[in-house]
Amino acid sequence: MLGFVFIFLSAVCFGFSNAYWKSAIQQVSFLQVIFLRGLYTSAFFAFCYLIDYNWGLFEPWLGSSPTPQLNQLAWTVGLCLFSSLGLYFFVRNLKSATISYVAPISSINLFGILTAYLFLNEAWLIQHSIALLLVVFGIILIFQHDLRGVSPKVAYKSLLGSLLTSFFWGVSYTLFKFPIQWLGVLPFTLILEVCVTCMAGLCMIYQKEAWVKIEKNKVQRLAICLVFGSLFLHLAYLQANLWQIIFVGKFQLVFTLFFGQVLFRDRMSLLQWLGVSLIILSIYLVALA
Repeated sequence: MLGFVFIFLSAVCFGFSNAYWKSAIQQVSFLQVIFLRGLYTSAFFAFCYLIDYNWGLFEPWLGSSPTPQLNQLAWTVGLCLFSSLGLYFFVRNLKSATISYVAPISSINLFGILTAYLFLNEAWLIQHSIALLLVVFGIILIFQHDLRGVSPKVAYKSLLGSLLTSFFWGVSYTLFKFPIQWLGVLPFTLILEVCVTCMAGLCMIYQKEAWVKIEKNKVQRLAICLVFGSLFLHLAYLQANLWQIIFVGKFQLVFTLFFGQVLFRDRMSLLQWLGVSLIILSIYLVALA
């Protein structure tokens, strides 16, 4: 039960941040926003890690941090850099598409399901098949509304970016269970944020982007959502199984669409709300499995 609570709270935080990205990157470089957000989160987690390492302040809530082997550290860094590409394609996609257009495909997580089943030998039950069909139909209902009036070029570009997001996030988030066990919640989260920040910084250097002044308040809100969203999600890996994390995590899509309406008035039709209902029903089926 506690695992479901952590996943739900994480979905609220990430749902808001996924919707809020579009406001934060308006008329500014999305790479600069990712980089600055990463500086905030990396500094926060580094500070917390030092406190926990010296005095064990967060150990009662986050658990103890094991001592990883060198190959485990290298594997973790590679996986975190791989996951960083998911954020890159997601935020870049938001530059040219609406929240209700990008979020559904990015959240389908088919690649996460395939990774869990084919490579981690997670048992697949009949409830999971029904839940997956409900998710697919729900996303089709949500997505079909935004196909109207969209040029083929824009549709193809958004579709490709969303599929790449789904691939990088789906695979990496499924495999996160290993480095969290090797390192513990706090050290892993710190490494992940440092990798995301470094990746964004290297991309800025490669693209020769000039540093411009941006609204730090928006970036700080994104950082706060990331801090709590990551902690809740990574704690869920210790309390819930992968199928629960993958399917119950679909609440993130529901909250993304909800906050998209609140922030940008991305109004949803009756069919889209029906799609949301199917996704919620899929979560219920997995909860019973």
